[in-house]
Amino acid sequence: MSNSIMDSSEGTMVMLTEKIKFGEELIEQLQPIETIDGVTKLNRKIRQEIEFLKRLQKSKKVKVEQLACSNLRHLGAMVECSKRPGVLAVCKIFHINETNKLLIDIISEQGKIWTKVIARNPKSLSALSAGKASYGARSILDQAEDYLECAKLYPCMYQPPKVIFEFMSGIEENLANKLKAIGIIVKGEILPNSVYIEDCDDSWSSESSDEESLCNQQSSLEQVSQCMEEHPKIDTLNLDVTAMMAYVSNMTNGHCNYVFIQEVLTQQCAWEAERPVKPVLERLFEGKSLVCCRTAWDDFEKIVNTLGGPMEKVRTEELKKMVEVFPDDYGGDDDYPRHNLKVRGHVRLRSKIIFNFGHRIKALTVSANEGFLRSSLQQGVTYAAFIHESRALTEGKESTAKKIEL
Repeated sequence: MSNSIMDSSEGTMVMLTEKIKFGEELIEQLQPIETIDGVTKLNRKIRQEIEFLKRLQKSKKVKVEQLACSNLRHLGAMVECSKRPGVLAVCKIFHINETNKLLIDIISEQGKIWTKVIARNPKSLSALSAGKASYGARSILDQAEDYLECAKLYPCMYQPPKVIFEFMSGIEENLANKLKAIGIIVKGEILPNSVYIEDCDDSWSSESSDEESLCNQQSSLEQVSQCMEEHPKIDTLNLDVTAMMAYVSNMTNGHCNYVFIQEVLTQQCAWEAERPVKPVLERLFEGKSLVCCRTAWDDFEKIVNTLGGPMEKVRTEELKKMVEVFPDDYGGDDDYPRHNLKVRGHVRLRSKIIFNFGHRIKALTVSANEGFLRSSLQQGVTYAAFIHESRALTEGKESTAKKIEL
């Protein structure tokens, strides 16, 4: 092993130790305010992050991408805001309607003020709001609309609570102005706009720094945390064919440095370099029971046997040990209105079978098939799902592709 690799590994372990220490310090900072409503929940979130990092430390096989899995940066900002005078509650859940609920970070001033704490990189926030994000990702503007809608449903002293978005790392001027225009009070340093937002659509993919790429990854992993908040009682994940392909693909396992004959594969490689999918899936899978229906597994296995390379087939066998396969009709008949879902357009029979299976067993379906969810929603049918970016099997096509030396 070269000295440079050893230095890199040692440096990563030092970073990991510092993160664990930071998490433990946050726990101590919460002790004086432990009687505030929701602090116990915040404490639990921090401890979960520390446990995750300690498991990485014990494995002694730590990558920088895995360190980005930690949500401690955001939780640290939450602790800082929780210690301020006038805080009434933290991590408070309100229901917008029968199916949607919203987590309010900080409630203060006798309930008159709701605050959302944001610690993300400002450039990443602007890119997300401009539509440059993974499938299913919700921008700050989307979240602002949710906050404002929810505030109207829970008036304090006959008035909707004022909504503050506090940006601990700052916010770019364009995005700040958009938030102010819809009624959000913006706190945090106002920064100059990024050139790529106004001048060039391509610069996001061609000029992103390592820091920005990690921030993109952080954003994706924050989606996992948000998903866990929205579905706290779901401990079973139903894997779609697309999720299993993304998990075993060579592209997501360290081989995204190729230019393929197929343009779509080259594009996915570029996305994977910026926004690795497997760490997101691994974090989502942690502590959960993994299941799939027979149709999903058989179709996935057929695709791997036809298109997969040697390592992709090995990973498939490893995944097989992790996933329990059930009959398609396990759990009984589909309940209303899902049995009325029409198979047309993006609503394919296979997808209907897979998502209905997940619904019947009250699992969260993990999939890249956003088109199915949109089309189902148009028919009035919703599913509990976590959407990730699509990744194809690529090992079998590497021999005809051009490898890029990193």
